[in-house]
Amino acid sequence: MKLIHYALILPWLVYSFSASADSSPLRTQTQGDVVFVSGGIGGDERDALQAVRSDYNLSLQFSMQGSGEYLSDVAVRISGANNQTVLETVADGPILFAKLKPGRYRISAEHEGQEIRKSVTIDNKHRSPLLFTWPNN
Repeated sequence: MKLIHYALILPWLVYSFSASADSSPLRTQTQGDVVFVSGGIGGDERDALQAVRSDYNLSLQFSMQGSGEYLSDVAVRISGANNQTVLETVADGPILFAKLKPGRYRISAEHEGQEIRKSVTIDNKHRSPLLFTWPNN
């Protein structure tokens, strides 16, 4: 009887383990040469982002001034040399990580019609964090 019991439970355990290992709340995306991920809504996504943070050399965070409220649905455009767009996306949450080639980039982030622009230099040794904070109207 025990053998039948184990024969029924073992496949279920193997399936459950493999399903949970593949069920990351984040969706890694690629656009041209740029690999990126965004999110951060809810504890599971924040934990998943923290786990992959070191894989990316650019970190963007979006919030409102004063309240500190985090923002999602921010339109992001990253341009490199010769004003060539290397990434254009809408962030799924208040955090966006990207893996860029070394160089100088211009970043434009737009929320509810208000655009903020920043520049950053990316190298292979450091992670570059940028905070985008919109005024509270």
